[in-house]
Amino acid sequence: MHAVRVLTVASAAVLAVQMVSAAPSYSRYRGVALGDTVTAAVASLNMTASDIATVHVRPSLIQQLTWRPNQFFTGRTIKPDAMAEMVLTFHLGRLARVVATYDRDRTEGLTNADLTDSFTATYGPSMLVSRPIASRAGTTAADAAEILGQWDDGETLVVLSRDVYPPRVKLTVSSIAGNRLLQDAMASSVRLDALEAPMRDMVRRTSDELTRRQRAEQSRVDNKAAFKP
Repeated sequence: MHAVRVLTVASAAVLAVQMVSAAPSYSRYRGVALGDTVTAAVASLNMTASDIATVHVRPSLIQQLTWRPNQFFTGRTIKPDAMAEMVLTFHLGRLARVVATYDRDRTEGLTNADLTDSFTATYGPSMLVSRPIASRAGTTAADAAEILGQWDDGETLVVLSRDVYPPRVKLTVSSIAGNRLLQDAMASSVRLDALEAPMRDMVRRTSDELTRRQRAEQSRVDNKAAFKP
């Protein structure tokens, strides 16, 4: 009886391990993972530090890296990648969000069901049915999109969507907590820029006027020395 109990416990443990190992990894995509450092992501995608773009520096550092797989296939007879580009956004040096945009030619004709089925094989059944994203005041047609599928494990959110115009299919992989901090930081940066815009504009105009006067004075000096009636 004791042996049977031990065997039952052991079998349950093995099954649990198999279920965990079979669970989809939401935080990983195309060789990178949420939480990766900038250096690690650059190395994984065979890019260089010069490819990193700084989006904001205040109130905290936000950087982006854009990777286009098909640009590495130039001159090679290889089937183009279905993904057009992948934009990685880092907050305080850590990967917080990945947005993959798929090539329009490679997704042309695919229905919402076709797309959802493709991602179900990777992430499992979607947690919701297809629905349009609620429009907000001030948004345009370019902001409209439809959510086709959504998956999350409490820490990572994966959203499959289709933009209305221009028609594009996107996959967004984001850290739920990290993306919230990222959005707050971006909103704060925009507010700071708006508050300081008048002062920056005044400084720019003052600098431009000073430069104009210096050039005019230099032209006067040069012409005076060279002028002969």
